Amino acid sequence: MFAAWRQRCDATGCATGPDDTSERFALLAALEQAASPDALARVRGTFWRGSGRPSRPRPAGKVGARRRALDDAAREWGACVGSPAIVVEQTLLLRHLVSGSTEGERLARLVDRSMLAATSAATDELQRAAFSDPLTGCANRRGLERDLDRELARCARAELDLSVLAIDVDGLKAINDTQGHAAGDRVLLQLVETLRRALRGLDGVYRVGGDEFIIVLPDTSPDDASVVMTRVELLDAPPFSWGVASVHGIGYFDAHVLLTTADEQLYDRRRASRGLLLSSSTARRRRKPVDTQELGTDQAGATG
Repeated sequence: MFAAWRQRCDATGCATGPDDTSERFALLAALEQAASPDALARVRGTFWRGSGRPSRPRPAGKVGARRRALDDAAREWGACVGSPAIVVEQTLLLRHLVSGSTEGERLARLVDRSMLAATSAATDELQRAAFSDPLTGCANRRGLERDLDRELARCARAELDLSVLAIDVDGLKAINDTQGHAAGDRVLLQLVETLRRALRGLDGVYRVGGDEFIIVLPDTSPDDASVVMTRVELLDAPPFSWGVASVHGIGYFDAHVLLTTADEQLYDRRRASRGLLLSSSTARRRRKPVDTQELGTDQAGATG
């Protein structure tokens, strides 16, 4: 079995000498032999970065460099596969394949090392998929629940304030209906990009609905949160409405109350804005110049 494995390595240019970084290519060749056809294509694309054949690895005199190269390749493969179960299944097959060789113990250790690295990377990919929004790349509602509870606990220990902003994109449905969903998606992406430019690294942006976002601002008062929103508006963000709630404002650390209060303020602010617009429109209509011709006609009709 090992002879066939070694021949396959040699045939694909994957030398297994002790003085180079080719363990990762040897791992690839052995993994290919154990993998299903579908997995084979994924492995080739990841380890070889889409090229038809692997490049001949450059010599590396130190074991650490070879091990790091192997770890990097295993992590890339694991992230591409995205399934810890598939990673474990394929590397166990690989381990069985090499275990009966004269170098079986050394190669088995390499496989075990690769299994750990690849499984960790695959798990990280699952975590990202579970907690992130696929369109905007920001965290989703599940990520908000996880992070907000953690930040509230941290701010409670340090006796810090924490503000939550609720944001709604204005007119997104009309954009989707008139210009198409691709145009609506561009508006959402523009908003998220603008928010990221205006926020600190420790602040969190979460998409919790179609046009609904939540921003978590640790160690931030409502006044400071208003300054942040002004900065976002000055950066030419698409039109949006927002509301804010803070721990010190509601008096205790409660995620549900914070989110509900911020949402209520958003709609209060939106209703007030619409009320001002309606009042302004009514005033303009009242100040509209009188059409004297129409007035004369009406008066004549009344006189007649």
